[in-house]
Amino acid sequence: MTATARFLLPAEAYWSEEWFALEQRALFGRTWWFVGPVSDVPSDGRPVVVEVGDQFVAVHRDASGRLQAQGLGGRRAAVDVWAGFVFVHADAEVAEPLADWLGDLPANIGTFRPDELVEVAHCRFEVASNWKLYIENHIDVYHLWYLHEQSLADYDHPRHRWRSCGSHWAFYEPPREGVADAAQFVRGFPPISHIDRDDWGSGAHLIFPNLPFATGAGFFMTYQCLPRGPRHTTIDLRVRAEPGDDHDVDAFVAMVSTVLHAEDGLACERIQAAVRSPDFAVGPLAAAHELPITHFHERLLDRVGR
Repeated sequence: MTATARFLLPAEAYWSEEWFALEQRALFGRTWWFVGPVSDVPSDGRPVVVEVGDQFVAVHRDASGRLQAQGLGGRRAAVDVWAGFVFVHADAEVAEPLADWLGDLPANIGTFRPDELVEVAHCRFEVASNWKLYIENHIDVYHLWYLHEQSLADYDHPRHRWRSCGSHWAFYEPPREGVADAAQFVRGFPPISHIDRDDWGSGAHLIFPNLPFATGAGFFMTYQCLPRGPRHTTIDLRVRAEPGDDHDVDAFVAMVSTVLHAEDGLACERIQAAVRSPDFAVGPLAAAHELPITHFHERLLDRVGR
């Protein structure tokens, strides 16, 4: 991986049908794809069908309750579970074990055990931009000071830390001094009982290529970027929390909608609107805070053979 922050993708990677088709085939069709919590797969053998790049994969339980996966075109697919979440790979012949694919990412997300939590919210929203813009926004540390100046003001941005974990990315920033006790309740949920107090800040991570997830004192949430076209992405948001009935789900979803949709989503849409202009250009990247974007581009280009 390079140590110099540079923007490596051409503008057409964000609007070209050719690029979109290449990613569907060579990227999503050849990496692990997030399906959802294990509870999504019925116990009676009925399949869950997911679109993985340019293919469809059916996941079901066999007579013994074990998960099985099969491509609808006849190709044998792979299925595995991490932390209570189901992942599939459209081609079992080339799939590395899920644990190997995740590498040391699970060791860098704190003490969270999402399989011990319950889903309290599941919703979707649409973003009129390429999926990569949303991922780049997610891993761009620099934007926290500006785009989320008010909505994430409880967190101490200068004390953040991030690291690349193979193809993936881990990030954490603690609460600001004096707001740790209040910040958790602003999010609408009581603190998760099994996590360490040092994990009460904001975690923002990425399972390459398209699964951002975030953690806080009271929640663990995924927000998968589902590419619908070169200029259209569906964000599939799933939130997990402690079992119980003392969750202000409406307040939490409203907060998340502000951060992920009204702020992040709108920023991506504005870039998308400009990317086809002959005058469009990307200036110098922040040396450290935007280096994750360069690393993301390197991994993507390697996967698609460009």
